Amino acid sequence: MLLPVAWLLWKMELASKLKQGIEPDENGELKRVCLLVYSSLLIDLDHLLSWPDVYVSDRCSIDAHLLHKWWMTPLYFAGSLWERGQPFFIAVFVHLAMDLIDCWL
Repeated sequence: MLLPVAWLLWKMELASKLKQGIEPDENGELKRVCLLVYSSLLIDLDHLLSWPDVYVSDRCSIDAHLLHKWWMTPLYFAGSLWERGQPFFIAVFVHLAMDLIDCWL
């Protein structure tokens, strides 16, 4: 699921650079965006802090883990306004949306 997100964000980064009149390094930007998008999966490390069980199949991870709390959303939104970190925070939103869909199913 994150591969199309990474591709879309990479294209957005290239368009932004071209709009600013900067010749982008496509391979360098792709590596940077992919690294940021896939590092968004690190927010799942808070699952290791869950008590008593790390994984419970019928538990909704939204509000059950520290980095998956509703009150963290404004912080993630504020981070998405930072241009260099935008791919990371947008990928965090996609990650949380997938977790929310998992809760509904």
